[in-house]
Amino acid sequence: MKAVLALVTGLLLIGLAFVLGRTGNAPGAVTPPDATAAPPPNYVALDAHLRQSAADGSTLYTLTADRLAQETTSGTLRANTLTLNYATGAAKPWTLTAREGLLPGGTTRIELRGDVRLRGLPPGSQQSTRIESQRLDYDTRSQVVHTESPVHIVWGTRELDARGLTADLPASHLQLQADVHGRFKP
Repeated sequence: MKAVLALVTGLLLIGLAFVLGRTGNAPGAVTPPDATAAPPPNYVALDAHLRQSAADGSTLYTLTADRLAQETTSGTLRANTLTLNYATGAAKPWTLTAREGLLPGGTTRIELRGDVRLRGLPPGSQQSTRIESQRLDYDTRSQVVHTESPVHIVWGTRELDARGLTADLPASHLQLQADVHGRFKP
């Protein structure tokens, strides 16, 4: 009987050692933090409002976001559900909206992702323009928007679809890259 009890106890100890060896943790042991997990942000702001000024004090753009967080290591700002209003020298500012925006630290580029909408009135035009895409990059210094993704453009009663776009907003210059298809309604 003692031999059977010793054998069962030995098998249980071997099984426990096997399980602990596979998980790497003893019961009650503290699991070390995952080295690949992102560190917590430096700060988080809810219902955030940012204003970027030019050298002369005029407003270049204002950004509002439901949530704004700065990544600890890169300094990148991550904005959720954002609206960006920016002046291009025109009478009315352009407005960008997106589900998410990334503002990499040390750059003048804003990477917009998810249901991106750009609306404005080009200088000299009586008809507003709307550009829609899932991805769009905006350079705040040059005021140029760019994407390699599909775009849908509405200008008055005209509609264009294309893949890829570069638009110089102050110069009112738009270049479509490929697969351009349009509808012009009277």
